[in-house]
Amino acid sequence: MNEDSDVFLTDEAAREVLARATVLDAARRDSVSLMRLRDAAQEAGIGVDALDRAVAEVIERSRKQERAPLWVRRKLFGVVDRAGAMVFYWLFVLMTMGIPPYLLVAPGRATPGQRLLAAIVMGIITTYMTWSTARAIRWADRHGWDKI
Repeated sequence: MNEDSDVFLTDEAAREVLARATVLDAARRDSVSLMRLRDAAQEAGIGVDALDRAVAEVIERSRKQERAPLWVRRKLFGVVDRAGAMVFYWLFVLMTMGIPPYLLVAPGRATPGQRLLAAIVMGIITTYMTWSTARAIRWADRHGWDKI
């Protein structure tokens, strides 16, 4: 193919060839240097500003897609799969059902008002723990457990 110096391509065909060659080369190497991409874009008639914006958008999008949101990572910290997350979920359900009633009848010197307040506060905390864990599990189910 080195003897094709007399062959001319339209701009659209040249762009298509460069795009396909970039894809093939990237598949072979799994990456393309930004300098090489700029050279190809320049040869294809693509402006430097447009290429820089496109690169910035792709990098930003890939960063956003790489990991789960912070609240999901914090809620599922140390959990590697759905089974482990469900263990924590059901533990929080049991805590929500058990801790507040226990605090109402727990022996000690607390007044009935203090016991009721402690039961309400712990009920709110354990309900939040259960709800947020279920929400994080749902997020991971939809977006993939590999992003946590």
